[in-house]
Amino acid sequence: MEDQLVDLSRHLGDTIRSHRTARGMSLGDLARASGLSKTILARIEGGAGNPSVETLWRLSRALHVPLGALVAEPEAARTRVVRARSGEELRADSGMGAWLVHAEGQERRIEVFDIELPRGTDHETGPHLPGTEEVVLCVSGRVAVGPLGEEVGLGPGDAVVFTADVGHRYHALRDTRTVCCMLYPAAR
Repeated sequence: MEDQLVDLSRHLGDTIRSHRTARGMSLGDLARASGLSKTILARIEGGAGNPSVETLWRLSRALHVPLGALVAEPEAARTRVVRARSGEELRADSGMGAWLVHAEGQERRIEVFDIELPRGTDHETGPHLPGTEEVVLCVSGRVAVGPLGEEVGLGPGDAVVFTADVGHRYHALRDTRTVCCMLYPAAR
């Protein structure tokens, strides 16, 4: 298990460094764009960091890539079975837990997350890449979700689609589980 975590940390660090250098960015450039220190970035790129989901979102925005492009393993097979919560857990400071189910990096860029929100979780996130949409399906529980000030209540089976290139919020009124599809614009 510990070896798997080390491998994941190394993979994450290598992936971030690859995206950074492909854009001609120095560590200092990425630090300024993400609001993170060069020390933290060096640790993450060196495979020694264990970044929070908030840190990963900041890096994805600074690098102009979906979050899944940073954490997903390259796909090899045409058919892939994903067992419940078998991927790496991304835990937010708010208590929200998310497991990446699928990330696609072709022309149609999509990520699918299994999200857990303990009762009372109030998770606000900043804007994603311009043109990004979220499709959120409530599987169980009750949640208010959507752009800040425009949140809608969802119960089991309800879904909402909204533009996610603005600040938005997930507020769990009960223990809640959702499936979230992030739809990104075509790669530049």
